[in-house]
Amino acid sequence: MSELPVGKITIGPKLRKLRQNLNLNQADMAAELGISASYLNLLENNSRPITVPLLFKLGQTYDIDLREIAEDDSAKLIARLAEVFSDPTLKELRLSRRDIQLLANQHSQAAQTMIGLFELYETMRDAAYSEKKVEQTLLQPKPVEEVRKFLENAGNYFDILERAAESCRETAKLRNGFLFSDLVAWLEKEHGIQTRLMPINVMGSMLRQFDFHRNRILLSEAMPEEQRLFQLCSQVALVISQPQLDTIISESGIDNIEAKNLLKMTLSNYFAGCLMMPYDSFLNAAIESKYDLEQLTNRFSASFEQICHRLTTLNKPNARGIEFFFLRVDEAGHISKRLSGGGVEFARYGGSCSRWIPHQAFRSPGQIQYQFAELEDGHKFITITKTVAKPRTEPAYIGTPIYAIALGCDARYLKEICYTERLTSEKFTHTVPIGLSCQSCERSDCQHRSVPPIGHEMKLDLTKRYVGLYHVRN
Repeated sequence: MSELPVGKITIGPKLRKLRQNLNLNQADMAAELGISASYLNLLENNSRPITVPLLFKLGQTYDIDLREIAEDDSAKLIARLAEVFSDPTLKELRLSRRDIQLLANQHSQAAQTMIGLFELYETMRDAAYSEKKVEQTLLQPKPVEEVRKFLENAGNYFDILERAAESCRETAKLRNGFLFSDLVAWLEKEHGIQTRLMPINVMGSMLRQFDFHRNRILLSEAMPEEQRLFQLCSQVALVISQPQLDTIISESGIDNIEAKNLLKMTLSNYFAGCLMMPYDSFLNAAIESKYDLEQLTNRFSASFEQICHRLTTLNKPNARGIEFFFLRVDEAGHISKRLSGGGVEFARYGGSCSRWIPHQAFRSPGQIQYQFAELEDGHKFITITKTVAKPRTEPAYIGTPIYAIALGCDARYLKEICYTERLTSEKFTHTVPIGLSCQSCERSDCQHRSVPPIGHEMKLDLTKRYVGLYHVRN
């Protein structure tokens, strides 16, 4: 089971917001917590980390979720700020990594405002390039980013869908190992919906289609069995769980039609994961197997990617798994799918540090590999990765799409994971120093560097030749 974060915990903005929501001034809250008002002021301004005893006192006094308030959001804020200041438009500002950390930790509201202004600039820039009216574009945020932000704010857990999937399993009398055939029979008997496997020359690039006229679900034969099951389960969500999906969407605050459709698609996939891998049994199996990903794929007849994705949703209050982050990386190094977690936040666009193991997974295709890595701020974490093939719907000469799937968590969980449990301590492992991206990383001795970090100009010394063109001299 996951624990509260260890080490220095700064919760300033959350503490201030909690106090304001309770309509308390600093003196009153300080008195209730048994501390001085000046110390509370330091805590709210992130000038002091909160102690574990005081954190528990906070939870007991105000009946709040300690894990939620103790979660450090600074890594996410620092990562986004690093991206903002690595933009060529702002290169003259030359903020160092330390400057960015100070801005995020001590002036988080100002940092959020700066990010908002930059996102507004991005919107106007994109509108100018596409020759659209700025006013129309401002009303339509980027769907992927909007949905991603909603999922992360929701903790990627939706109890209403978990319960709907459990109810469906009971109603349809679904049996482990026979989910596909049981679902097909139940859909035809109870809803008059037939399921048909169709050849690639008919489906083309489509994996699934719901034929309203003939009341049929068409599945492409290009998919392996576990993906056919997943797509069928996802369509079941759209057939029987529309009220639950619409409830979540209506409460999301999302107005853009494309973002709503993307969120509905995402939530139907979430339902599919719940139907294939029921929460309690999946969590117990994960803990018992020490998160053995291959064992879990066999037990639940799911793909490696499906298992990894489901592990990121084990966030039910009082029944949590390890807090994992998830990424999908293509062969060019672009992150095409990601869910942050465990205090780890990576670049929104393009690739990331080439030292990081997801980018190296293609050297040993199909093999599970792991890596201990450390960010510049000292945060250490574990990453487990493996390459997977996607269904090929194009001609053979074009090739089969290959991705590296990465699952990761804080390094303190090494004894709870089968791949790292034999290691008694982090000091006996090789820890790889990585960065969020080359532009935001100030490590001076990296021969993998592709661009200079922000705040540094190219200064070539003709009397010396380093390994990389962008060697940083301190």
